[in-house]
Amino acid sequence: MARSFKEHLQSHGKSKSTVEHYNTYTLDFLAWLDKDGTTIETATAKEVLSYLSHLQKRGQENKTRNIRLNVIKQFFNYQIDCGHRTENPIQHLKIRGTKSKKLYPILDKQQLDKLYNDYKIPDEKDERANRNWFASYRLSKARNKAILSLMINQGLTTPEVNNLQLNDLKLKEGKVFIGGRRKSNERTLELKSNQIIELMEYQYTTRKELLEFCNTDIKNLFISTPPIGKAENTRTDCKEIWKRLSQEIKEQNKEFINFKQVRTSVITHWLKQFNLRQVQYMAGHRYVSSTEGYLVNHTEDLQKDIDEFYPF
Repeated sequence: MARSFKEHLQSHGKSKSTVEHYNTYTLDFLAWLDKDGTTIETATAKEVLSYLSHLQKRGQENKTRNIRLNVIKQFFNYQIDCGHRTENPIQHLKIRGTKSKKLYPILDKQQLDKLYNDYKIPDEKDERANRNWFASYRLSKARNKAILSLMINQGLTTPEVNNLQLNDLKLKEGKVFIGGRRKSNERTLELKSNQIIELMEYQYTTRKELLEFCNTDIKNLFISTPPIGKAENTRTDCKEIWKRLSQEIKEQNKEFINFKQVRTSVITHWLKQFNLRQVQYMAGHRYVSSTEGYLVNHTEDLQKDIDEFYPF
């Protein structure tokens, strides 16, 4: 028995509320087709364009109509999976004026490297070394530098860093495994040679010393340290460090906005080196359309290069 459209959407990671909304939009389209006696199996791009025009006359903006268009595309893909159609008649149909704006200025590779290199770990001979808080502070800085390494080189998101487990780090293989989430796919990415040494130092030395400030056996790769003398406040992830780490980087680099900007920059640079499907995998995107959204940044970067080196 063929699965329903709702089950199809759920299998692609859509949330319960999204499934309900998409199903409602599809029923509205089917009801509109039925008025002219057109079946969904025989519907073409012409009928879809007519429906979109109908929505425009009802006062719907381009952004809203584009959402409806994408839902219809998914319904046609569902029909193909069920054997009711052989192709999607609107696969490449788009509504002009709905492209997302570039959210962040892209950091070039030198700027990304600078974010990492400017973040310093204090030396044990630091003049503050005799303070009772210094040991925890130094260790947390070493942990943060290891985190920055994964964000700048592998494009990890903050939730993905939070969820990394000890066994996700494959140092002998020179790889790191990133588990899938509701909106992202799992993947295994290569580590750079200099990262392996740094992460080995973190896992076998820094992390063990950080655990001395905790009273639980934590499996997360990265752990936050509690206030001095308050081990019971230890968290099992690093959610507590993001605000402080962001502030520290902003003090050193005015170009830095937030960690989403870093990930956007990393993915944009990947698009210059690898094909779309490779970048989709590396970024953990469930749909290639998510990866395509970063092409606007890549195109604007190319235009900047043209303007700089080939002025007319």
